[in-house]
Amino acid sequence: MDKTKGKTIGLLAMVVVVTIYGVSYISRAVISEYLPTVVILGIQMAIMTILFTGYNLLTKKKMKVKTKDWGLIILSGLFGTTFFHGFTILSVTSIGATVSSLLFGFAAVFALIMEIVFFHRKKTRLGILGILISLVGVYILMGVKIGDLMSTNFKGYALCLLSTVSWVVYCFLTDRISSGYEKTVLLNYQALVGAVTTLPFLFFYQIEPSVLTKPSVFMNLIVLGVFNSTFAYFLNIFAIKKIGVLLSNLMLDFLPVVTILISLVLYKTIPTANQIIGGIIILASVFMLDKDQRNLDAQS
Repeated sequence: MDKTKGKTIGLLAMVVVVTIYGVSYISRAVISEYLPTVVILGIQMAIMTILFTGYNLLTKKKMKVKTKDWGLIILSGLFGTTFFHGFTILSVTSIGATVSSLLFGFAAVFALIMEIVFFHRKKTRLGILGILISLVGVYILMGVKIGDLMSTNFKGYALCLLSTVSWVVYCFLTDRISSGYEKTVLLNYQALVGAVTTLPFLFFYQIEPSVLTKPSVFMNLIVLGVFNSTFAYFLNIFAIKKIGVLLSNLMLDFLPVVTILISLVLYKTIPTANQIIGGIIILASVFMLDKDQRNLDAQS
């Protein structure tokens, strides 16, 4: 497969991922009204683990892992499942699905910062300007004054940023380890880490079976467990190998488009002027970073 075709397929995979993730923000907002965060997370990770384990056993995948790789696999599992989903659910509960998805635009910027600091990516004026503009966008979107840093809303924004950082760290860790293993095998172990670190907490909560059987809860758990945590994760790893961590995270900046459209149709939720302006500025910085990436690719 030539490089151009591979990149196109990688971008198409990310379009599907963005669509699923955009819907997932709404699903989290709906379910969080009925179930505690850790319960949602535990069920989500259990579904993900069962599906990948079943698939790998049926297709007789090689499940053996090199001793030296266990550390990275466990870390990637913690950042990509437990931390990412936990912080995301908490942020959606605090500041809403629309704002959370808007703020996720910071993912591409943080990915670029990590590439410069840890992977010696060439620093360019356009890249640095893109980072600064995105920070301005985040500040405007949040609408928080310096004196209000301990306000409830800021805590929601902080949780959202932590989920974003967790996701980018997960992408880099997975990119580093994924070449040596089948994608579904790696995802299986990452899901298992998420399940092991969250399922025990379910014993501390009393869950009414009637809640789980509610159509809105059951269907959205399917969205999170099957589509978000299984299909989308598989496609994300596939895309990372085709287009890289930075570009795959750049694509995630279109999450707000999906989330805002669904919020408008289902809940008549309209974002504030600050959120719209901040989101547009963040997206503008994304296009600048994409241009910077293409310039670097042309020079190499």
